[in-house]
Amino acid sequence: MKNSVHIKNIGELLSLPYLANDIRTRINSLVLDCNLVERQLSAPVFLNAATIILVLSGTAQLNINYRSYFIQANTAVLLSASHLFHFRDCSPDFSGLCLLVSKEFMDEMDSTDMIYRRIRYGVKLYNTPMVGLNEEDSILIRDRMLAVGKVIGQPGHLYYKEVILNSLFAFYLDFSNIIDRKEEFKGEGNLNRYESVIKAFIELLVRHYRKEHKVEFYATKLNLSAHYLTLIVKRITGQSVCDFIFEMLFSEARNLLKHSPLSIQEITAELHFSDQSAFGKFFKRKSGFSPIDYRKKQS
Repeated sequence: MKNSVHIKNIGELLSLPYLANDIRTRINSLVLDCNLVERQLSAPVFLNAATIILVLSGTAQLNINYRSYFIQANTAVLLSASHLFHFRDCSPDFSGLCLLVSKEFMDEMDSTDMIYRRIRYGVKLYNTPMVGLNEEDSILIRDRMLAVGKVIGQPGHLYYKEVILNSLFAFYLDFSNIIDRKEEFKGEGNLNRYESVIKAFIELLVRHYRKEHKVEFYATKLNLSAHYLTLIVKRITGQSVCDFIFEMLFSEARNLLKHSPLSIQEITAELHFSDQSAFGKFFKRKSGFSPIDYRKKQS
């Protein structure tokens, strides 16, 4: 069955027992070696998570969306849920770190700016999801990934989810800093037509998501049909245009409920929902809580 394609979530990949609300099924890390890769990642797989791999030693071939890449020490790989991948030809001394983060857990990072950063470098890296690191950056990313793994392994911590989120936030800030400093990712020269559209869409989204909730607005600004914009965004990112709009709105709504003195009615107006009932239904669908209950839960 080597050529069959698998679709797995984090729990299935790691053979975790199902436990309701277990954070470790939404974010986890593992240490890679040749044996583990052969057992778990040698057949083509879509993982329902963002997957970050840092190679520490040895070499391997990594097939991503039917293209083969040679990876070695100090190579970082960033994969989305729309990347089909598998390993082959691992050297006996191959080792690495792997961080797996589900979209549901990603959504809990409050910062809309952080969402923008993740999307922006995700677009840059989609077609060539490899980053060569210098020794200093490799050590930094290794330490950040180990820190995330360490706190995941402390479920008895009174603020378990919060320390995981904070360590993950620090990881993404450092990773973003490395990507943004690299000459090959500066400017638009390396972007193809689809990637340029995504970049322009994200920039529009960051400016207008509070007021403009419809796909047609962004498509019109880009001189595209709503259908074509949806196709491009889905093909490159694995998410729909509405997913991006709602992710930004939900993130900002949580931020305002937690950190601002605005009333629910004022937040409804700030985010341009038609009325408080529409905002409440949107928020409960995304979080499982009404805005009032969510605010009480955070206080």
